[in-house]
Amino acid sequence: MRQKLNPPATGLVLEIGSGDNPHPRSNVLVDRYPGADNRERGGDLVVDRPFVVADAHFLPFKDGAFAYAICSHILEHMDDPQQFAAELRRVSAAGYIQSPSEIAERLFHWSFHRWYVNLVGDTLVLHPRESQEPFGELFDYLYEYNPAYYFFQRSMPDLFWVEREWRGADLKVDVRDASPLQLRDPVVLRELVRPRLSLIQLIGLFIGSFIARSLGVTARRRLRRLFRRSYV
Repeated sequence: MRQKLNPPATGLVLEIGSGDNPHPRSNVLVDRYPGADNRERGGDLVVDRPFVVADAHFLPFKDGAFAYAICSHILEHMDDPQQFAAELRRVSAAGYIQSPSEIAERLFHWSFHRWYVNLVGDTLVLHPRESQEPFGELFDYLYEYNPAYYFFQRSMPDLFWVEREWRGADLKVDVRDASPLQLRDPVVLRELVRPRLSLIQLIGLFIGSFIARSLGVTARRRLRRLFRRSYV
């Protein structure tokens, strides 16, 4: 997956909830749970640069301390998403947020997430996650072990991931009681499933998908370090 983030070449970059896979450009890492028993993390905590243990609702940094803040798969965990957004605006001039979409959340159903996340215009819209788990871990296993499914999901990034790069005061988070998705509207559905990649991009992704799924976790981590990417 190619993340749509553009951290500046200069200035301090903060990463919140960096966990086991911090971004190569991040200068300072923040995580609330440094212990190895955190089951919400995909692997062992990486501490290879300045690291701060803190609650993201109350960041221990002065106003405007950072040029950019990276928050990947964090918003859906927050107790108070709007307070979290206010802290991001306070400590950073700009930043990037990525979360699973509501569609991905309903398929994979990560039980430790609190919110469904959608992007409506430029506003991140959240509503409480339901407790039902209709598919168990089926889609986790498809994504990890089935190259064809991995290719399909990576070919439809807007369907499975929500991304928002913000600057200044334009980070808007709205908490609602119900989903904003209109999944019975043919116009909305056609837009959701519209291909986002060209034929050449799809061919490259298809080849890359089979190579990536044929590698083990350790090999993929080495490739991420080599190519300075968060995801391979």
